[in-house]
Amino acid sequence: MAETYCEREHLMRESAAINGMRKVLKMLGVLSALLCLGCGVPAGGTVKAKRLTHDETLQWVREHRAWRLAHKTRPIWARAVHANEVGREFWTADHATETAHDGYLLCVGVAGEPWFQKPEGLAAKYDRGADEMKQFSFDKEPCAYTVHRPRGDVLNWAARVEGAGIEGFYIRPAYDMSHPLYSPAGGYIVRNHVTDPYEGTPDDVWLVQEALFEQTYELLP
Repeated sequence: MAETYCEREHLMRESAAINGMRKVLKMLGVLSALLCLGCGVPAGGTVKAKRLTHDETLQWVREHRAWRLAHKTRPIWARAVHANEVGREFWTADHATETAHDGYLLCVGVAGEPWFQKPEGLAAKYDRGADEMKQFSFDKEPCAYTVHRPRGDVLNWAARVEGAGIEGFYIRPAYDMSHPLYSPAGGYIVRNHVTDPYEGTPDDVWLVQEALFEQTYELLP
């Protein structure tokens, strides 16, 4: 009987210890869940990736102090938008369409990617070169383009957008703010040079896909 009593006592103590441990683990689980709620991370520790809006992208850049000095390194070609091209849609490097407007220049980069900008904007950043007859994929026939090379004294601010929870991001370019452009995480948002890139909200930003940025821009120390 003594052995039976001792055995029962031992089992009861083990059971009490196990129950106590279960309560502690349960409390730790609750605490972990509360902490995760506080930081916006699910209890399982997995961050759900999202696509940042234009405003969220600019906020992320400010919060992460992500602006870096950069400058363009490769030439571009440019010509006036032809009268019969006004209103026509062009497929861009951002996997979207931009509509040609009168008074703008059709610019083409080294990858054959088209975009549009005002003549005065181009003149402020590039030195004009020689004229060349070229035919890109969107040209119906060879056209006269002018080579423009980046000016050595012109700088930009560039920010690479990537991090935990970011699938990609959108940017509304000044050329057509009603049609946001999209890049997967790792792409760059670029803007004209100013003394303090974190002052105010920029209205001159544009998007450069990661591979294209690495071909045509250089980040400065």
